[in-house]
Amino acid sequence: PLIDANSVIYQNSRNSQMLVRGADEPWLGLQLVGGSADILARAASRLNEYDFDLLDLNMGCPMPKVTRKGGGAALSHNPKLAAACVEKVVRASRFPVTAKIRIVSESDPEATLDLARALEQSGICALTIHGRLWERVYAGPVAMDIIRAVHDALRIPVVANGGVFGQQDAARLRQGSGCSRIMLARGTIGNPWIFREIDAPQPVAPPTHEEVCDEMERQVMGMIELYGELVGMRQARKIILAYLTGRGYRRSRRSVVTKLATAAEFVQFLAVIRAEGPSEKFQQTEGFIQG
Repeated sequence: PLIDANSVIYQNSRNSQMLVRGADEPWLGLQLVGGSADILARAASRLNEYDFDLLDLNMGCPMPKVTRKGGGAALSHNPKLAAACVEKVVRASRFPVTAKIRIVSESDPEATLDLARALEQSGICALTIHGRLWERVYAGPVAMDIIRAVHDALRIPVVANGGVFGQQDAARLRQGSGCSRIMLARGTIGNPWIFREIDAPQPVAPPTHEEVCDEMERQVMGMIELYGELVGMRQARKIILAYLTGRGYRRSRRSVVTKLATAAEFVQFLAVIRAEGPSEKFQQTEGFIQG
């Protein structure tokens, strides 16, 4: 889960839901976002009472609601503050601390290297790099050469991130960045099968219609159980759309998703999808989720 440091300090009631660890989760990491070293450290101290395995500092989120408060990718442009945040969080947390950043420049590796070295010296045990600028959000090519420069310069593990929506994307990122470790993000939304795909030695068949419906139902009903019907369904809409997009389901059906508000409406909608299936024979292509 991604949690704002201020919400931890002021005990936002939603945090208790987000920090629930399932009995079937052998490993759980928590990502903390904020723009103040003192606030982040106080939040890290409070989080010590919870049950997870790793605390990651988000210094890569490009969303304005995060960056205008000095957090996320805004920290990547302030190496001294970013390093101070790490130092204080490492001292406050009982968990191993990692960080996720974005590249700082597309043309000058040294700008990103300076940030990465400062974070390593401040105590992180691993670093994830999204290979795009803050301003590009999720558009454009991933700067694998800059990720590689950081990977070669640091002693700690470096994880490459950006643009992985299938097996070929994963292979390109590993080869281009020199990193044996990669992080998947948007490519997993509506496509949990991506993990078996990128680990397979050969191309694998896409999920069947029945698998898509079963997994979508399991995830959406689990969100409702965890967050409650109102919040759960609001958050689930983009998940439902992701499961259906690019797999041959009718656009008219997908347009209904934004209006789903209750579990009963979702169950009724899913029954129609199950019965109807994709509108035409569909050959899944790599990167379908992007469309």
